[in-house]
Amino acid sequence: MKLVIQSNIPDTASKEITISFAKLFVNAEYSELRKILSEDVYIIIYNRERKYGVEAVLEYFKDWQSRVGDTFECEVRWSAQFSRPEIYFISDEFKQAYILSIDNSKITKILLTPRSFSVVGFSIDEVPYNVGFVKANAPKEIEPLPNHYFCPVCGKDSEHLNWSEGVIFKDGPDWGRKTGFIVNVSICPDCNIVCEAHPNRDFSRCLTMTREQQEKINSGMSDEERSKYVCDSMGNKRPLFKRPLKPRSNELSEFGRKFHKLLEKIVIDNTPELVFSMLDKLSISKNKLKLHVATNQTQDIGDESYFYIGNNENRGFEIYKHLKAEPSIGAAWQIYLLHHASTVMPTFWHGGYIVRDYIFDEASLNDYIPLECYDISGLSRENVLLPEVILSADRRTADVYCTYWNDWKGLMRDHLRITFLRNGRIKLTKIDPLCLFKYKCDILF
Repeated sequence: MKLVIQSNIPDTASKEITISFAKLFVNAEYSELRKILSEDVYIIIYNRERKYGVEAVLEYFKDWQSRVGDTFECEVRWSAQFSRPEIYFISDEFKQAYILSIDNSKITKILLTPRSFSVVGFSIDEVPYNVGFVKANAPKEIEPLPNHYFCPVCGKDSEHLNWSEGVIFKDGPDWGRKTGFIVNVSICPDCNIVCEAHPNRDFSRCLTMTREQQEKINSGMSDEERSKYVCDSMGNKRPLFKRPLKPRSNELSEFGRKFHKLLEKIVIDNTPELVFSMLDKLSISKNKLKLHVATNQTQDIGDESYFYIGNNENRGFEIYKHLKAEPSIGAAWQIYLLHHASTVMPTFWHGGYIVRDYIFDEASLNDYIPLECYDISGLSRENVLLPEVILSADRRTADVYCTYWNDWKGLMRDHLRITFLRNGRIKLTKIDPLCLFKYKCDILF
């Protein structure tokens, strides 16, 4: 069985144990696997049964591997539903995942779940809905369902959650078509979060609306009536209330906010030399920093603003190659801010695709309309929304993480690796970002 580990999984408390579990599971090292399982661990086989105790769980693993052999591939990846790593198994016939509950460095429960419940949405790679959206669209109370998702915060099992039923619409594979599903939804009464929202398998699709049908219904409604629906269009109702993130920032965020404010002044006054009045841990060797401000006077289909070295005929865009810095968290953050300065300076036409809104205060995400139906509190709990710099023990490498919003990508967690060389120079390595919430606006330049 092949094991792949996603490169950009956030360094959360559960990451190391999840990866250890995956490695030991793939290699069938059951004696070592036992060491990270609690004695009273149990496995929940979604919508079927549970097996209690470390011996029963290990026996289940052994039987599973003897049946499937090497037909599965295994990947440790990020689960948006749980805001933690998942262990994802795939073969020609199955797509399943293990979600672990961990307490005091021991695995206490394991959920074996399908990765996807429908060809139209509903998967563990989707950000969960918020409570307000669920109460608006699934208001009918039902009896609790056993052997389903547990609460990702307190671990409460599914039979102790509050359950309801309703209809949730998903965009179909055909543009403009919506498909309504009867769904079962669970909410933790103590943590006040949605734990699960999946189609009721006893029902098939209950309603499909084409774009023309939606437009016909919408035309018969008043503006006030349309405002009750998401996107002002017949289908899902807006949340009855929002679950706002509380104001939360850190020192890196405050510095980043002040630097972006300085950039506004630098652009207006065309004073690129002021950059290093704030980026005091960086110096530039022998060259003078210059600034190009985006303009509509261009022969290209767009324009961006940027700093450069050299003259108009021979511009050097890779500013980091001319920088010198001593290893530190502050220097790494300043390098990141300078490297991505173009994303917050003026753009023209197609240049606008690079524009970012950096998350320097978690509460700022409360105002993002595309997120109004979703609960991203899990990202706050796992500390992946605010900037972070991790400096290696030898102080030669810094990993910089920063979350931003882009209208053509969604909510992204950036990762830039900075290597501090012996001569004071630096080297940059861009790591693939992690998509925390996928979104693409309708604007095409």
